[in-house]
Amino acid sequence: MQRLLADPSPAARADTAAKVARAYANENEGGPALTAVEKELAQAIIAALARDAELLVRQTLAEQLKDSPQLPRGVALKLARDAAAVATPLLQFSPVFSEVDLIELVQAVSPLHQSAIAGRARVSAALSDALVTHGAEPAVAVLMTNRGAAVSGSMMERALDRFPDSRALGEALARHPDMPPKFAARLIAQVSDAMRDAMIARYQIPPAMAADTMLQLRERSLLGLLGDGAEPPALADLVTDLQKRGQLSDTLLLRALAGGDLAFFEQGVSLLAGVPLNNTRLLMHDPGKRGLAAIYQRSRLPQDHFKMVEAVIDLARGFDFVRGAVERAEFVEVVTAMMLADFAMLWDPQEQRWLTRRRSRAQAAQRMAA
Repeated sequence: MQRLLADPSPAARADTAAKVARAYANENEGGPALTAVEKELAQAIIAALARDAELLVRQTLAEQLKDSPQLPRGVALKLARDAAAVATPLLQFSPVFSEVDLIELVQAVSPLHQSAIAGRARVSAALSDALVTHGAEPAVAVLMTNRGAAVSGSMMERALDRFPDSRALGEALARHPDMPPKFAARLIAQVSDAMRDAMIARYQIPPAMAADTMLQLRERSLLGLLGDGAEPPALADLVTDLQKRGQLSDTLLLRALAGGDLAFFEQGVSLLAGVPLNNTRLLMHDPGKRGLAAIYQRSRLPQDHFKMVEAVIDLARGFDFVRGAVERAEFVEVVTAMMLADFAMLWDPQEQRWLTRRRSRAQAAQRMAA
């Protein structure tokens, strides 16, 4: 108090804020205990400094008390709505805020404040939901990078719907370990569209040529989501989402089958034909082959690829896919070898190189498992 009376300058007030805050915070970390009078005086000084007109004073106070569990809640809430330089340390680290406090703050503060909340060590599902609903793009991107945040698939979808062109969000989701494949498909589509526009603008490539190149890139990238040909738990969601977005093309399905992804092909044909998946599989694998012809015609896939499809289905009858990854890798190797040997005329040089790489990966998988 004597220091403030003798020198009321902003620098002196900031120094006082640091000293009082340290003494107040250190008491709860094994430091010297304050008497009841000293504690009451410290709280009064902290409350007064929280109202100080000088930003540096309030910033110093917040930084010193950001992780103190004894910071008066009223002071914390006041500082939380202050300028970002003051508020963000508290919003990211302070344990005095309740979940309700933080949810209310998300709806009332700036993107910088929201980003600090999104970066807390633990973010509950309810708080994550509030950030996805009300947060600005930078805050939602921070949330998606935070492994301490409870983020569901539906939250990821809403985030993508709100900010479909956000590069920061796209990069955050691409690195998220729990991102469902169908969202990866959306990100791939966004990237390929952006690349197409850049190619047209920079190299004056005809739009039709650029669109075709990017379509091939997108579809080969989408097939990479399917791993070694096994049916992932989210495969049905992925295929349904592709159809909803107009990306479940004939070429994508035929590329998938040519690469040995039979489960993806079955799911896609089921949707295109409007026939339940189990019925589609029964028709497709009908020993008399009438069922395959019927379901193929109903799905309106190109007739010039029917012989290829028929040959792959014939091969599949000799494999037991329930046996696991080695059996699937063997199937991929046999199918891609057949594509390159017997159906090369259906694929351009880039597609043939992709088939060759896929065959090599399948061979490597078998060697590693041996």
